[in-house]
Amino acid sequence: MSIDFKDISVIVQGPVQAYQGRDQQAGITHQCLQSIRTHLPGATIILSTWEGQDCSGLEPDILLLNKDPGGTIAAYDQHGKPGKLNFNRQLLSTAAGLRQARTPYAIKLRSDNYLTGNEFVTAQQAYPVRNQADSLFTERVVVNTSYFRKYADGHRVVMLPSDFFHFGRTEDLLKIWGIPLFDDLVFNPSQSGRPQYRGYPYIIPHAEQIYCNAWLQQLDKQVPYLEHRHQQNAAMVEYWDRFMASNFVVMEPEQIGLGLIPRFIAKQKRPNEMSYLDWQCLYQRYCDTNFVAPKLKLFTQLGWKRLVKLPFSRLKFSIKHSKRHK
Repeated sequence: MSIDFKDISVIVQGPVQAYQGRDQQAGITHQCLQSIRTHLPGATIILSTWEGQDCSGLEPDILLLNKDPGGTIAAYDQHGKPGKLNFNRQLLSTAAGLRQARTPYAIKLRSDNYLTGNEFVTAQQAYPVRNQADSLFTERVVVNTSYFRKYADGHRVVMLPSDFFHFGRTEDLLKIWGIPLFDDLVFNPSQSGRPQYRGYPYIIPHAEQIYCNAWLQQLDKQVPYLEHRHQQNAAMVEYWDRFMASNFVVMEPEQIGLGLIPRFIAKQKRPNEMSYLDWQCLYQRYCDTNFVAPKLKLFTQLGWKRLVKLPFSRLKFSIKHSKRHK
């Protein structure tokens, strides 16, 4: 089955100019919208941004000016100073756009990224075999590898997908982005004088893990609450691998047709990130045993680097973390 571009809504979410501590490359959202018109002619563009943003010259099909929910307090330092993250900003702007979509398919795209092609449309349908017991989405969701971590600080981690780009059924993207907003972490006076955050004294989960853990728990009540970044065991790793195999297509940005601003572009593939080759191996293992996975290519491109670099990353993290908590 081929997907017609007119059956796709593109949710461009986020600020269109510098906004409350977040720099924005001048003209990048104009470039983003123009790239959609070029590579997805006929698609519906929904720009979901904030009240007070200057949208002059931007011509989306639908413009949403959302009320800013503000940063979400996710931690306090030892002096009681709150640390805020943009959890609810991303959730609210993305979900608001998805709820306006009237097409069966949708894309979640940052306002500071853009399209360089439309290869993701074909890729979404290119891996038809799924394990039904592991399939929590109606169809696969195409996800970008940039900042999709397989390892963090040298440790294998779970539930850490990239949140830059998603393409799939609108109903499936709403399973990810339609979750309730997060509450601020409440300061605990009895713990005054030490940092307060999810997982203390272990390392706090990455923001993407906190998102993913929340929506995955809504889809499957057996998924445990992720206490800290490195929490995992053999069963959790297998569960996450099986989920990725049947619910995602994990691809490099150049394979997707996704353009990134310079600060997101690595000089070479990061060994700690998931790769398309990693994902293909999972697809063979858990979905289609007749598929020929590129195992040798994976080792020559990334596997040997991981063998060398990951032990040093673990050691570096261990030393840094022990000093922090002396």
